[in-house]
This record gives sequence, structure tokens and C-alpha cells, in this order.
Amino acid sequence: MIRSLPFASIALGSALLAPRTAAAQASPQSEGMPLGAFTLRPSVELRLRSEFRRYPVDTGGDIYSSNAVLAEGFGGAMPPLLDTGNVVKTQWFVAQRARLGLAVDHGPVTGVLTLQDARLWGSDDAIFVGAGEPALPETAPYEAYIDLHTRSGRRAFVRLGRQRIEWGDGRLIGANDETLAARSLDGVRAGVQLGNVDLEAIAVLLAAPGGAPPEVGGTRKPISAGTGTQLYGLNAIWHVAPLLHLEATALARIAREPRPSWLTPGDTVVLDARVSGDRRGFRYAVEGAYELGRVSTFSADRPLGGFAAAARAELETALPAHLTFNARGAYATGDDGALEVGETQRRFDPILPDAQDNHGPMGLYAWSNVIEAGGGVRAAPFDTMTVAAGYAFVGLASPGGRWVTSRLLPVGAAEDNESQTLGHEIDVSLSLQPWEPARFTLGYGLFLFGDGAQAIFRSANRAHEDGRPADLQHWAFLQATLRAP
Repeated sequence: MIRSLPFASIALGSALLAPRTAAAQASPQSEGMPLGAFTLRPSVELRLRSEFRRYPVDTGGDIYSSNAVLAEGFGGAMPPLLDTGNVVKTQWFVAQRARLGLAVDHGPVTGVLTLQDARLWGSDDAIFVGAGEPALPETAPYEAYIDLHTRSGRRAFVRLGRQRIEWGDGRLIGANDETLAARSLDGVRAGVQLGNVDLEAIAVLLAAPGGAPPEVGGTRKPISAGTGTQLYGLNAIWHVAPLLHLEATALARIAREPRPSWLTPGDTVVLDARVSGDRRGFRYAVEGAYELGRVSTFSADRPLGGFAAAARAELETALPAHLTFNARGAYATGDDGALEVGETQRRFDPILPDAQDNHGPMGLYAWSNVIEAGGGVRAAPFDTMTVAAGYAFVGLASPGGRWVTSRLLPVGAAEDNESQTLGHEIDVSLSLQPWEPARFTLGYGLFLFGDGAQAIFRSANRAHEDGRPADLQHWAFLQATLRAP
């Protein structure tokens, strides 16, 4: 209904399996193998994943000229319509990802190089990637940076090169590691610890200034020259107490030509505040963000004014099997159909979010034009086994606005829709780790479509008499990961 390619898929891990850990970025000071004045830290990872969807929401039907969250066409909430594809009722794929890395420490200097190969089995022509994701197949550095840091731990550091960046819960800047190729960013990052306050700044290059010849741009004419696209950010965390961490984030994205295809020209600023804590099995986070700036449209620049909020909590009890309960909720403003010239765009753009940890493992919705309320339970009956189950109600903040997946791909919109109910998601998962380097995970998800989702399906499949069943979606995955160290 939405994608121009019939195998567009969301490769998401189950967020119900384990809480987020600090291991997303290994410390340059972790243990390794000494070699003279150097310390070597090799790493290897191999992941195989198969995934199945029945009645996918982001494949087939209407094909749009842009996947940018803030892109729009004349007289509607969606970008201009290019074509209409066949309805896709079943999709499946098998994908693999391999990483081979080496970190080298020498005093206050650390160099890291991690090569990654990510591809689908069979033809790779049928995959469509989301915001900030590399096209497949991909064989390229996943990480390649030099880190200069103080000798007494990383109380101050400067890191230059390709690196993974994740702030807070990853709602605005996330590593997206469970997708097919994950996300890494090219730029410079610097941080310092001042007592119980951590400060960080980033400057990321999303598209280089200048232009590109036709053979590079893939067009018959040179890509327009300009200042390119950059992302700047500041992050500060005040560790007041184990149950009280105060965090403030400011992001500024300047998008000019040449630019990535998943962005619209404009200036986007996000101001975010977050309160979190973790003590004795209780973890929580409450976050709110306001977005302002301007975005280029078909007629003139349009001002931005979006708002988003989210909260999560988790409690690990003293009951058998480490029984753990969690709850979450989120809200983000959306547009309400066609906007007048000069009218403020309220659709919230979550920039470069983590797709798998915040909005359900099926990846059906993002922190944009959404109402979410859900929870789950997790247990570890054995040291090598974890089981989990969850439920979420999903709605539209603006019924006439756009439905966006967790990878920021547009599903569709229906201006005549009066229902805020997208549907109900139910997930179950099982994780086995028979020995430390290996993990096997399988999961199943069921999404029951509400009146709002069905109205969007009818709108996006209006060219097909048989349409799409649009009553529910089945989703299942099986994943095996081998990692060392």
C-alpha cells in the first residue's frame, strides 16, 4: 500500500526481552590483549534472521515521491503520489549480518574499525530502507573512528569518525541495532564529566556540501549544489541520585541540497527534557520534546510546531523467575489533513530514532502522530531462558493525519477518517542463551486493525477493488546471534 518495493520490511528485535543496557557502546578501556605498548580488543558478530508478515502495512498500494516525515503534497497530508503497486498479502525474507572489529588502545588514544556486511538471501533489489539506514547489500565500515580521552577513565574525550550514537532512550538519536544494517553516523563527538554532570556535543554530516555528477547521483543531470545536510546536538545529564537523573537535549538539523532522500529541505530544532532513574529493580523515564523551525513545501516555507511526550516504567520483583512488569505510554502531535499556506505543521518528526525498543517489536508506529498505552511481563525461569509478553493500544493523535512506521516510512492518511484507533498489538517472545556467545530468539506478534487503520487502508488501496483484508497482521521472526567477546 505504501512502498514502491514489494519486500520492504522492518527487521526489529523484541524490546520485551531485556532492559536497555549500557553495553551499546563498549568503553575504550575494556579488557584486551596486550601487545607491547598497545592493547588489542578484537570482536566478531554473526547474526542470521528470518522474518514473516501476513498483510504488511508498508508494502504495496500507493507509492509516494518521498518518504520524509515532513514531506507533503498539494492539498493533503501525504507526499505527491507517483504510482500504485499491487496489494501484497504475504512477505518473508532471510537476512544475515556479519561484523569483524578491532579496537587498539595506546595510552590516551583508541582506534576502532568494525567492518560490516549486511544483505538479504537472494535478490537485494526488493528491500526498502528507512531513515538513516544504508541501502542493501552493504559491505562497509560500521565503525571507524579515533578516540582521544583522558588516561584516568573517559572523563573527557573527543571522537572523530564513523560511530554509533544513542542518547537517552534513543527516541531522538538511536543506534537502531536490530534493523538489518543498524545505524552509524559520520562526525565528531566530544564529552566531559564535571562532577556528577555529563556533557556531550555532536556534529554529524548527513550529506556533504557541493554537488555530484550524474554518474554518482544516479540521475541524468547533476544534483543541485548546496551546503549539504548536518545534524548538531548538545546533551547534558545531571546525576542527582540513582532514582533522579535530569537530562536535557537540543538538536538542530539543517537540510539543504544535496540531501538524503528521506529528508525535506528545512531547519528543524528539537528541545527535549528527560527524567529517569534506576534502583533496586525499578527503572523509569519520563520525556517531553518540542519541535520548531521551518520546512520547505510545494508553495513556501512552513513553520514547525510539534510536541511529543513519553513515559516508561519497569519493576523487577523478588518473585520466582525474576518476574518483571513494565508499562509505557507515548503521545506525539500530527497534522490534520491538508494545511493552508503558511499554517504551522504540527506533525512531530523524531529525527533518527531507535526503531525497536520504544514502540513495540512489530515496528508499526513511530513517535509521530501517535497515542500509545501498553505494558508487558517478562520472566526468566532458567538462567538460559527469557520469556516475555506484551500488549499496546495504538491510536492517532490526529485522525486525518499521517500514519508512520517505526522506521519513519509513511503508511498513508485519510482526511475523512474520524477514528483515532489504529489498533491493538499483542506480542510474545522467547530467548535462549545456552552459552554466553550464542543467543537464539523467536517471537510472534498480532496487530488487530481498528477503524482508523482500515480507513487509511481503504484510502491507500482505492485503485484496487479487492483492496486489502486490513483486519489484522501476523508477524513472526527467528534470529540466531553469535558474538565474541
